[in-house]
Amino acid sequence: MKIPQFLNTKRLVIRRYVEGDLYRLHLFFNNEEVTGSTDMPLHRSFEETKEFLDMLIQSYNSDEPLFAMAISKKDNGEVIGSCGFASLEFSPDTQVYYALEPEFRGKGYATEAMEKMIEYMVLVLDINRIAVYCSPENIDSINLAKRVGMEYQGTVKVEDRDSEYFLLTREKYLSES
Repeated sequence: MKIPQFLNTKRLVIRRYVEGDLYRLHLFFNNEEVTGSTDMPLHRSFEETKEFLDMLIQSYNSDEPLFAMAISKKDNGEVIGSCGFASLEFSPDTQVYYALEPEFRGKGYATEAMEKMIEYMVLVLDINRIAVYCSPENIDSINLAKRVGMEYQGTVKVEDRDSEYFLLTREKYLSES
């Protein structure tokens, strides 16, 4: 799987992380308001964040890259969040995810980023099943899943937690495009 250098939307650049993102990524990982409703690690030390970032950057050129990218504003380059996707061990689905800094929520950035990610996943990578698993309390993610065309599949247990499960198939995406 190839990780693009960047993906452009109207207001965003979704790009690979670079070493210069270390400080912002460290703040991001240590903000429980950002990571609290995700599976993202809550790093406590600067060194742990650096190790994670180094591993992520090195993975981009490996045979099994991690598909995690920075969401930055096109007008000023400010990193406002993170997005990506990963295969799931317990399902044939590929889970798409995002997290935004609190001050950038409610402005349509998450929708814009997810629409671009899904487009890339379907049209470039030929991924057949794209899913979102989120906590029942995460109303913003539930609404986002619906906005990007995902269909509610029910409540499932993921790692001993209830999760709302949404799915978008390649066939449905292509029929609505």
